[in-house]
Amino acid sequence: MSFRVRLSVFFFLIVVLPMVAIAVLLVEVSERSREGKADAQLATGLTTALSLYEDDTARAKAQAARLVRRDGVGEALVAGDAARARKFARAAIRGSEVDYVRIELPGGEVIEEGAARAIAVADVAVEGEAGNARVSLSVTGPSEYVEEVRDRTGLDVAVLAGDRVLASTLPLEGVGALPAGGESEDLSRPDGDLRAAAADLARPDGARVVALTALESEGFFGSSPRVAAALGAFLLIALVAIWFLVRSLQGQVATMLYAARRIGEGDFTQKVPVIGRDEMAGLAAEFNKMSERLAEQVDQLRRQRIELDRSIQRLGEAFAKGLDRHTVLRIVLETALAACEAQYGRIALADGTVVELPEVADGAARQAALGAESRARAERVQVEIAEDWGLHALAAPLRPLGGADVVGTMAVARGPQPFGQHERDVFLYLIGQASASLENISTHERVTEQASTDELTRLANKRAFTEVLEREVARAQRFGHELSLIMLDVDDFKLVNDTHGHLQGDEVLRRIGRILADEPREIDEPARYGGEEFVIALPETGMEGALELAERIRARIEIEAIPMLGTNEVMYVSASFGVATLPTTARDGQELIAAADAALYAAKEGGKNRVAAAPPIEPRDGGEPAAKGRESARRR
Repeated sequence: MSFRVRLSVFFFLIVVLPMVAIAVLLVEVSERSREGKADAQLATGLTTALSLYEDDTARAKAQAARLVRRDGVGEALVAGDAARARKFARAAIRGSEVDYVRIELPGGEVIEEGAARAIAVADVAVEGEAGNARVSLSVTGPSEYVEEVRDRTGLDVAVLAGDRVLASTLPLEGVGALPAGGESEDLSRPDGDLRAAAADLARPDGARVVALTALESEGFFGSSPRVAAALGAFLLIALVAIWFLVRSLQGQVATMLYAARRIGEGDFTQKVPVIGRDEMAGLAAEFNKMSERLAEQVDQLRRQRIELDRSIQRLGEAFAKGLDRHTVLRIVLETALAACEAQYGRIALADGTVVELPEVADGAARQAALGAESRARAERVQVEIAEDWGLHALAAPLRPLGGADVVGTMAVARGPQPFGQHERDVFLYLIGQASASLENISTHERVTEQASTDELTRLANKRAFTEVLEREVARAQRFGHELSLIMLDVDDFKLVNDTHGHLQGDEVLRRIGRILADEPREIDEPARYGGEEFVIALPETGMEGALELAERIRARIEIEAIPMLGTNEVMYVSASFGVATLPTTARDGQELIAAADAALYAAKEGGKNRVAAAPPIEPRDGGEPAAKGRESARRR
């Protein structure tokens, strides 16, 4: 093989192949980053969508229960009175937020009113001696649901039953088949690619909700034609240069042959002899310099590979631990220390959170970082360079994306070598990533709070309360503790809405929510159970303590002066209470709720504005309790 061929192959191996490998790696990393960000957004959006669907189903169930309890309605349904049932269904559609009603009478006759495509349908059974009837009701239509989800999440949403689209915030013509529940995939559109993920809804027809988001452009390295064009141009330039170089060296290669072969084999320690002061001698000197640079690059690539493995490990830890603020900040700081080859680093947030690495730091390095951090925070500059105590430090403020407020700072320090421009660029990039991570974590925390908090009263919602009650029941049964439950209902609340409007009714509920947040202990869990019903779980509390708290809350509600909206007047309301205790009046969580609800009903039947306690349970073979409840306070 001639020297020309050897030299050409050599340049090809050390220049072209690494460029191709780097380009392929960049395209792959860019694509995975794009899909990972989109999947995180879609997962958060689906969580919110399912939470809204559960809330709509709970509202539908509560509405169905209230409608059935109206005078004579339940008796007419179980009696099979079709005319009365049809009249009731039409009145429900006209007189409330109900979108769909389906009544199945004991004889099998079915009556439907409203939009049959309604979702979040809840069933309520009405039992009677002549037979049982079932009322299915929905307060939510598909279009209303997808618009509400889009408003909450900012994502486009579609609801499907099989392959049939019930509603969508985005035209789906030409998109193709949407993913099934629990799956995600990319979709192609003429105006840009989409990423879609689906989750099944609790419907008998197998309906599912699909969240869609546009895939962001990956920039230069996301475009395969551009990468190919750049590589082709680079390859062409390299080949032309090689051709001229080989021609100029062909006559004087004898003295350089051995050393060149060693370099071609990867041995960068062999030096090419420099003889004379002509162009060949200059070439030999440059050859030696190139050998040194290649050795540095190989060593740098080796260190970068090690750091890449560590970064992948840190990313895996971040995914495994979820959106934890301290963990994410620690990973960002570890990456900054490795990329900038710094000895010490710290991230300090405005809320007092501080992450330092290493935990036991060199005092001088820490002082240098603190000095740069202080100046960066005071002057609000991007990068501050300090040269105190023979050390160098970088610091920059953390800002929300698109915002001007400083939420924290990050600083690194080392010595005595100054930071290069590349290290500064990497540091600024990590500053941006840390800011974006903090914003994503804050968004996740807000969405989590919204999913478990009642928006009107700021108390826990029914879903969150159910989880707390299950946990407390299990703890009480395990350790033999008592657990009490207070259930209260605003007296004549429908009259408040009908007379003064729903906004005034919302003000009443807000006031009661504040009272329930103030009166119980910190370990107690008040929640809005639905509509005008509230509950309070009282861990390690017996019947006597629960009755005392219920009476105290009842008295405070009775004297609470509630402002009349738009006027200088006030109004007063009252509430009825039912109290049950585990294990004296109930054996498990379901019996506890049922016992408190029965006691609440007894308080209502006894004249309202009073507290009633559930009776002690009888042995399992002793039949149902005979008494409905006992009052602990009389209405004044």
